[in-house]
Amino acid sequence: MSANTHYIQNTLNSQSGLLHLLENMPMVRIFNKNKIIYTQSDTADNFYYLKKGKVKIFIVSENGTEKTLSVIGKGAILGEASFFDGQPRMSSARALTRCELVSVSKNLLTEMIRRNPDTALELLHLQARTIRMLSAQIDSMSFIDAKGRIAQFLLQSADNTDTVYATHEEIASIVGVSRVTVSKLTSRLAEDGMIVTGYRSIKIQNKERLRHLYMS
Repeated sequence: MSANTHYIQNTLNSQSGLLHLLENMPMVRIFNKNKIIYTQSDTADNFYYLKKGKVKIFIVSENGTEKTLSVIGKGAILGEASFFDGQPRMSSARALTRCELVSVSKNLLTEMIRRNPDTALELLHLQARTIRMLSAQIDSMSFIDAKGRIAQFLLQSADNTDTVYATHEEIASIVGVSRVTVSKLTSRLAEDGMIVTGYRSIKIQNKERLRHLYMS
């Protein structure tokens, strides 16, 4: 029995929510910067909860071209889709900073759901949010201009402090424009008081104005 399974069985009460359970797991896996967490086409025996750090989810084409799908931070889950459908992983994940992750196996998840059946509903909610985000990315690349795509990405990727941790290159890869375009447009957004740019981060100052950019 793993320490995490033992922790669920002996420490937590049945009212603990999914994210609370994962956040307080005693055992974590450490991935240093630039280390691969999992690789496209791998068998998915587990998924992960990101306790600390920043991770890039990406795909690689047959000719070696890399496309960033998302950049995620603390509190996100990753690798869950292939874990549930039993198919090889469709993407890869790389640590952009030193990361702490909880590995969730089938046995561990079964124990979590046994203790609290609502855990299954929470997982469905998280998956639905991911699907909605990816669908919005596809729509934005088809129908929204570059400034609107960037605004949409910022709003969808911000954490609970309204901060997005991503480089201009990462944003460019996700929204489908050049890095130069991202740099120019984020500078304009900053000049207009909608955001404040920092080192590898962007702080949202005015959500309503950003939202107007991609909804108009």
